[in-house]
Amino acid sequence: MRILDRHVLRECGVASALATSAFIFVLVAGNVAQQVIGAVSAGRVDVWQALEMVGLLFPTVIPYALPMGVLTGVLLTFGRMGAEGEITAMKAAGLSLRRIAMPVWIAVVFLAAVSAWLNLEAGPESEDGFQRILVGAASGNPAGLIIPGKLNRQFKGLLIRAEEKDGDVLKEFRLWQVDEKGIIRQSLYATEARLAATFDAKGAAVLRVRLTRAKLTTRDPHDDLDMQPGSFSSANEATLDFPRDDSGRIAYVKRLRMMTAGELVAAMKTGWQLPPDAPVADKAREVMQLKVQLMFRVATALSVFSLALLAVPLAVSVGRAETNVNAALALGVALSYYLMTSMASWVKVPTMHPEILVLLPNFVVMGIAWWLLHRSGRN
Repeated sequence: MRILDRHVLRECGVASALATSAFIFVLVAGNVAQQVIGAVSAGRVDVWQALEMVGLLFPTVIPYALPMGVLTGVLLTFGRMGAEGEITAMKAAGLSLRRIAMPVWIAVVFLAAVSAWLNLEAGPESEDGFQRILVGAASGNPAGLIIPGKLNRQFKGLLIRAEEKDGDVLKEFRLWQVDEKGIIRQSLYATEARLAATFDAKGAAVLRVRLTRAKLTTRDPHDDLDMQPGSFSSANEATLDFPRDDSGRIAYVKRLRMMTAGELVAAMKTGWQLPPDAPVADKAREVMQLKVQLMFRVATALSVFSLALLAVPLAVSVGRAETNVNAALALGVALSYYLMTSMASWVKVPTMHPEILVLLPNFVVMGIAWWLLHRSGRN
């Protein structure tokens, strides 16, 4: 029996490791091409910093690659064993499908625990370190943080977007200044802009924005959000200074995905971005957002087990040895699972408890797995 368990575990382990490695490579390569290579080519980071950034990518992508890799590996292994009659022979020897798959499921529980640790602790810390390297390297060149066509939130109290970038010149530049509640108080547009990390006349650290052909819209901070803009001005050349939090670096904003489980729980109790006197409804939405982030990570770790649980009876019921068929099946199952999870996270009403809904796809998958296992036991 131990020889049989080792055989099944070895077959699944090799297939899952290869599949997971492939998914990790794809995810890391995509991030390297999008962020690291761009930072190196722009001169924002040196080679050693780039290598450190690549290393920090792995803890952040492994939790997403692991469920897909394990699902694919188990489907490939049990699909081949079913097609070649190994499962039938084991059943004839008195073994149930549950007993055959038990060593695999025990190993997957361990992998789910590793995934939970990566999702809740190591991954956010790595993402935090990755972004701190970028921000630190951009202290003397803030424009280096701006990715054309994307909204940048890295500067505290500011939202920035530029459609194109030519060196340190940002084109079709838009900036929104927001208060601690996230309400827009000032916005501007310029055909071109340049950013600089510098100091004002009093020695205070500022982000200096030099604009060409600019239009500025200012909102009275005491107005309601629905009020029309209070004043409007334009200029061919303009310079605006925005305060920074410290004297040596661009203000660093820690996003939700960079917060560990402990930091998320603490933020639920003390507040995250809202001031203490914020409306109760706004605080409830913020707590909901923090809970959804935490439970989404738990759900992602749990999916390693739930998808592996489903893969065993699904592979046997399909009974195909072809790699491409099982790979396509794995892709279809994974896409269905992530679609259900995404739909749950779309809920924005605290009373509907979206933090619980993001866990629901795992229970749906486990329910289907139980039904298929029960049906296979009667065959």
